[in-house]
Amino acid sequence: MNLDSSVIIAIKLFAIMDPFSIIPYLLAIFEEYSQSSDTKVSWKFLVNKVELAVLILLLFFSVIGRAFLDFLGLSPESLEIGGGIILIYLGIDTMGGFQQLRFLGRNLVEAAVTPIATPLIVGPGTMAALVTLSVTYGIIYLILGSLIAAVLTYIVLRSGPLLVKVLGRTGTVAAGRFTAIIIAAFGVQLILQGISQIKLA
Repeated sequence: MNLDSSVIIAIKLFAIMDPFSIIPYLLAIFEEYSQSSDTKVSWKFLVNKVELAVLILLLFFSVIGRAFLDFLGLSPESLEIGGGIILIYLGIDTMGGFQQLRFLGRNLVEAAVTPIATPLIVGPGTMAALVTLSVTYGIIYLILGSLIAAVLTYIVLRSGPLLVKVLGRTGTVAAGRFTAIIIAAFGVQLILQGISQIKLA
């Protein structure tokens, strides 16, 4: 078995998921939740919840991603456009003070799956990439690549508290607000990418 293929897949997936960019947002809503809720959730517990969802999504789309989209009658382009709209909304919501988190009943555990694990980490771009890679690589390579990418993502997310020490609480929230612009911009990019790939008759 050529492990180089799995490493290539892992690098591509890790670059698309870009967990570094989500850390400021994750830290900001973690701080927001810790101050406004009586229920305490540790950073390790939160990251474990996020990582579990990330791992399940990666493995799911590695194994049956293409068949699942075909069954639903969805194209990778529609996935990108729909996910892009969600990301734009999330970016605007973040700039407004994390209203989405409050809408979730101040339950950070729920937010760990949506919107943190998906679409922020394993978003439409990652799902579309896995579907596309499945044409070139076998399932075994996709699974191994996904596992490697998931481990790397977990390591990055667990290092989040180091940013708290460096940036402080105010700096973390400010960084999260700045990340909102990046999230919205990425959403616009996904929409444009999806539209550009639509074949008009």
